[in-house]
Amino acid sequence: MKKILFTILTLFTVLNFCPQCYAESDNIVLLTKIGFFEKNQTSTAKPCDEIKKALSSHLKYTNSYDLEALNSLYADNYVNADGFNKETYFDLIKKTWESYRDIKYTIDIKNIQVNGDMAFVELDEYAIGTTGPKSGLLEEKGVLKSNASCVYYYEKINNEWKITSDHITHEKIYLTYGEAQYANVKLTSPSQISSNKPYTATLEIDAPPDTLVIASIGKENITYPQAVADEVFRKFPENNCLERMFISNDKNINEYTVASYGMTKAEIKKGTQIKIYITGLGFVMSRVNVVPANNFVKVEANEKKQ
Repeated sequence: MKKILFTILTLFTVLNFCPQCYAESDNIVLLTKIGFFEKNQTSTAKPCDEIKKALSSHLKYTNSYDLEALNSLYADNYVNADGFNKETYFDLIKKTWESYRDIKYTIDIKNIQVNGDMAFVELDEYAIGTTGPKSGLLEEKGVLKSNASCVYYYEKINNEWKITSDHITHEKIYLTYGEAQYANVKLTSPSQISSNKPYTATLEIDAPPDTLVIASIGKENITYPQAVADEVFRKFPENNCLERMFISNDKNINEYTVASYGMTKAEIKKGTQIKIYITGLGFVMSRVNVVPANNFVKVEANEKKQ
């Protein structure tokens, strides 16, 4: 039995990995005539082409807001890295499209790796859209911009490539109104951190001259429905940098750092009256992936003392 198995493995190795070394010249000619080498190359390229086609359909359906067609590209047992199942995830998509009716998406494929009936795709995603209702403080619509680096996990089910999960490694979301659209805003926080660990979130705003900025930094766990972070607004420091310390959650869920900011200008009327105008509003979110603690890792006694 072992000899037969060894023979099969040897044959597999000879044919698939190095026929030039082990086959005689006549055999190479024969293999070439029957198209062996072409088939061997095509077999690795074809799944990538199929996945690219699936990604093209994904982009088409999202930009045409075809929820039913988009749903068909996901496996029934889909669960993403935030723990959202297919039903919850598509409810979020539906609500996003209702809030931003003109949102458009683009993607930039970085890498495709195929392993049998499994595959993963690394890509960057971008989206831009405008809010439906106007802001209660500014008579204009807001502009939404987002960018994310993602990994999509595919499985071939009934001869079709379906998305079974996805993971976002980096994500930034901006929603701005008025002059906030033209300010240079940067929210910095770690993309990944261990659970129950301190970290710093930093907000930098390069506002127009003669503009008073107030801002708040908070954090929200990525849950459904989403819990809104507490906001404590402060006058923006003169160095244009606001910082806040947080402790990552210990609940095995990812989180966002969230910054809100308002831009105002003062106008003196009749020499004595001061009127404050709100000229811009902005919100920015940055994803923090939380790595859960592994309580099954044994730590030596001398390591605990250090």
